[in-house]
Amino acid sequence: MFSKLKNLRAEQFGGAGRALSHKNYRYYAMGHVAHVHGWWGNRLGIGWLTWELTGSATWLGIITVAAMVPVMIVSPITGAIGDRYGHRLTAMTAGLIGSVITGTMALLTLTGLINLEILVALTILQGIIFGLEFPARQALIPRLVGKPNIAAAVAFNATTFQLGAFIGPVLAAALISWFNAGAAIFLYSGTTLWMAVMLRLMDLAPRVKSEGGNDGSILNDLREGFRYVWGESSLLYLFLITITTGLFLRPYTDLLPGFAAQVFERGAEGLGTLNAASGLGALFVALWMMYRSGNQGLVAITLISAALTGTALIGFSLAPSFTWALPMLALTAGALLATQVAAYSLVQTKARADMRGRVIAINISINMGAPALGALFIGWLADRIGLPNAVIAASVVALVILALVIPLVLKRRKSMESISD
Repeated sequence: MFSKLKNLRAEQFGGAGRALSHKNYRYYAMGHVAHVHGWWGNRLGIGWLTWELTGSATWLGIITVAAMVPVMIVSPITGAIGDRYGHRLTAMTAGLIGSVITGTMALLTLTGLINLEILVALTILQGIIFGLEFPARQALIPRLVGKPNIAAAVAFNATTFQLGAFIGPVLAAALISWFNAGAAIFLYSGTTLWMAVMLRLMDLAPRVKSEGGNDGSILNDLREGFRYVWGESSLLYLFLITITTGLFLRPYTDLLPGFAAQVFERGAEGLGTLNAASGLGALFVALWMMYRSGNQGLVAITLISAALTGTALIGFSLAPSFTWALPMLALTAGALLATQVAAYSLVQTKARADMRGRVIAINISINMGAPALGALFIGWLADRIGLPNAVIAASVVALVILALVIPLVLKRRKSMESISD
């Protein structure tokens, strides 16, 4: 009787309810919700600390590169490590090490002993460890909720990430005002440790062993991962969509300051409004994706949303007024998030269990690297033909590539959405 009532309550909350009805995923969710708030707070804290130490916008960019590029570089290798030694063990170990590194940075900041050289070194280490922890932790999701609920679990993670983008910086700003940037960084150390504890509390069956065994080197495992992706056309096309949206569409977020100041002549207040519109659009779609469940329809969502992102971004770039630009930007952000959640859910579903860490790590590496390269190229182009024209050109290229990929993906729709593999 109690079991039936429990299942009924879960059904009322859609896919997210069914995902959270699994005890292990509830542990994951409790860790993840805290962790994303700490992550966003850490970004603000490190940025504020960098400005205090240098007063340089250039150094803000350098610190961002120091934090993100290591993730892009090491993720594929660490995905192989997770597949070999176990995703939970890898994530827990990296989480504990990351908590110590971040805690050290926080204590040095709180005591006034931090300097720029130490900050750069610890930020690089932080990025390397995050590149080890994050892919391994993400690879656990199918084991925690089962393949039918992967999309809802991924959407739940995306929703809490969007909420963290609002709440985390507010918490960090309060801590900075009360103490200094070290307090905001220390928050991340604590939430990283909390995530590791939640992983430890999970009751998981023994991990799936690699079909090829563990006789070769980690680099050999890495090569096997790339060969596996290359041989799986479904994964290959999903990654092509991810690369296309990452290179040509996602960089709009980094270009919003230019739109606010140059195109709409609104300044900092206008930038805040643009970011709010983008965030709200993404949040509403994330909530919808979190409620829906199952893999049926994910291919259509991926393809339609990707095309809609490019189309809406063109509409935003051609907007005749700031008022018209806001709903177009909200539509762009919402469609982009739907593309990301749906494509990532399909990747999680199609990846073979013993290859999942490597596949997800490659996906994360793409998601880190492609937007950075895209922003660099589109920014360079904008200096020559204007910001709106550069974004329109990039969107058109994306739409052309998607037009070529869509028929190939539709042929594999049934197998891509299947959860029986």
